[in-house]
Amino acid sequence: MDKKKKVMGVLFTLTIIFTIIGSTFAYLSWSSSEEQKTNVTFTKGEGFSCSVNGGGNITTGEVILMPTVVNDSTTSYYIKRTITVNPTITDSLLPIYMDLWLDINSLGTGLSNSLNLKYALTTSSTSPTTGIVSSGNFNGKITGDKINLLTSKEYTATTTDTYYLWIWLDAEETSSDTMNQSFSLSLGGSCMNNVPASKPDIKDGMIPVVISSNGITSTVSEDDASWYNYNNKEWANMVLVSDSSRSTYQNTSGVVVSEDDILAYYVWIPRYRYKIWTTTESSSGNEQEIDIIFESKDVAKSTGTQVGEYITHPAFTFGSDEVNGIWVGKFETGGTATAPLIKPNISSLRSQNVSAEFTTAQIFGTSTYGMTSNVDAHMMKNSEWGAVAYLSHSRYGVNREIYINNSSGYYTGRSGGNVGGSTAINTVYTSQTSTTQYNTYGFYTWDGYLLEYNTNTKSGIHDINKVASTTGNITGVYDMAGGAYEYVMGNYNNTIKSSGFTTLPDSKYYDNYTTTNSLTACNGGICYGHGLSEVSNWYGDYAYFVDDSAPWFLRGGYCSLGFSAGSFNFGDDGGVAAVIGPPARFWSLVLSDAKHHGLLFKKDK
Repeated sequence: MDKKKKVMGVLFTLTIIFTIIGSTFAYLSWSSSEEQKTNVTFTKGEGFSCSVNGGGNITTGEVILMPTVVNDSTTSYYIKRTITVNPTITDSLLPIYMDLWLDINSLGTGLSNSLNLKYALTTSSTSPTTGIVSSGNFNGKITGDKINLLTSKEYTATTTDTYYLWIWLDAEETSSDTMNQSFSLSLGGSCMNNVPASKPDIKDGMIPVVISSNGITSTVSEDDASWYNYNNKEWANMVLVSDSSRSTYQNTSGVVVSEDDILAYYVWIPRYRYKIWTTTESSSGNEQEIDIIFESKDVAKSTGTQVGEYITHPAFTFGSDEVNGIWVGKFETGGTATAPLIKPNISSLRSQNVSAEFTTAQIFGTSTYGMTSNVDAHMMKNSEWGAVAYLSHSRYGVNREIYINNSSGYYTGRSGGNVGGSTAINTVYTSQTSTTQYNTYGFYTWDGYLLEYNTNTKSGIHDINKVASTTGNITGVYDMAGGAYEYVMGNYNNTIKSSGFTTLPDSKYYDNYTTTNSLTACNGGICYGHGLSEVSNWYGDYAYFVDDSAPWFLRGGYCSLGFSAGSFNFGDDGGVAAVIGPPARFWSLVLSDAKHHGLLFKKDK
């Protein structure tokens, strides 16, 4: 034994149990008997079935891990399991798509803090560095996190695929903190005949990242399966960073991104069509899951107009360009009018009229943020807001009312972990005089930590289920319910009013409504996808349409509005600056914005 092995030879015994994690899909189910914990079986009545064999359970004491070079064929200090995938196709319902992941049931703190407990899924039986399908480490992972192994793997015929899962402690490990640690993992998956979400566009200074449940942001390769999994409600995220740090993070994987370096967080909204469920004004009590199918801009648009037909969401047509998706600001915009930020736990940028917000939004498309001419940063349109809200209410999102941001200081990403509407909650939001009430109903941070009473610091209480995002987890878009009112670029009949514009911008940057009735306001018909008549008063959210006296749309409500706030809330305003809002949200195709949620859009060359 060399010196390192002598030092680390008493390292931990590790147990991995592959179990089945049950889940329910609208048209899909899987099952496994208790005696077959390594098998994942997917079934569908029409056209296909899928099964996965995880290679057998790993029992206590079977494997002792110590720092090792796995390519050394003489070592046995690693875990290796053969995973066999068997999709069976019996008719013409092609293609089908499979996801596989690891659920982290438990993970020792010493392992979570290390960069050297690694995994790889490969097609090679002899090496974890050959034929890599996905790879990474467990740094920053905590109980409840997932690690994606396969994402939307396409099958068009019955076949058998063999993969190899490797887990090892790298030879670089020297810390004794990894000794006598343990973890437990479960194999999970899904198999479906839906089209996968379009791959996010990464251009210029965009840094693909994954975010752990405790808020640690790390770089990831844009080709890594762990980056996103929309079937599992895990949306793709990226960040823009400062000039001085950009080279540190570009084209890397597994590098923790310092919060001080981040200028903006964005979330990818992939192109989709949705099934029309009403052609009249909706109301509270008629809430339902929105049927969404992802699509590519290269296929013909769906142009349905009747209940049961599909229509391509209008947010993915930008002027004359069709796009595969848009990047959306993860939080309300903060910072200053000339140096805006899209980050958690900062006070949102308010007291701007619509024109000022529009100008601020465009700053995200400049070289300061790593952008060039193939990115269009703009203030979010009303239809773009609708695209995010509809996706959130599908099987790919939280599929309920988004929790309210109840922060009376308008801090981004915070939540009471409740939809709102309770007198007790609203009292706490405004006065915060009762320690008991505050600890019961007070603020949770974006990453699920309860803030200590009167100190505004994270407590040891962590509940990721309290986050107020579109996914119900840390990968989604925040501040779409409560926070500050958000202006969007949606206007009645080209009316400037008090917005600060002298002339309105190019028509591609705003939605124009020609009547005061959402059933006729879009070219004489229904404003499909705009989050108006189709979802009017869902969950009791306020619904006030624009007119000539108040021609600019507001979205989301504000922190003290209770149950009347929400992603389906819409109101009207003259466009003036106001303390309680609106910030604009910036989004992106390239980058596009509106509430202060920014938007980014990629321009086709």
